[in-house]
Amino acid sequence: MSVKVRWRYRAVHEAQEAYDWYEARSKGSGERLISELDEHIDFLLKHPTGYPKWRSIFRKVTLKHFPYQVVYRFEKDTVTIFSIFHGSRDPKSWGRRH
Repeated sequence: MSVKVRWRYRAVHEAQEAYDWYEARSKGSGERLISELDEHIDFLLKHPTGYPKWRSIFRKVTLKHFPYQVVYRFEKDTVTIFSIFHGSRDPKSWGRRH
């Protein structure tokens, strides 16, 4: 099965903010964040149901070296990435506008 990926605007924005924050503090650390994010997304495209459900219709995966979680939903043949959520934020606030 070939699984497609769709990024919601919010997730793209959050990933860019995280990249910018890390790069501003240490050259190359933003690139390492994006590299780890890409690895996790590549894996979840191969195993879209391999991570636990969260809030009934979503799933999430926690990065290993950075304090972020990828919140996504798998339907039919598409993974939609909704958020790159920082682990120190209150999970109850997820889904609300910034």
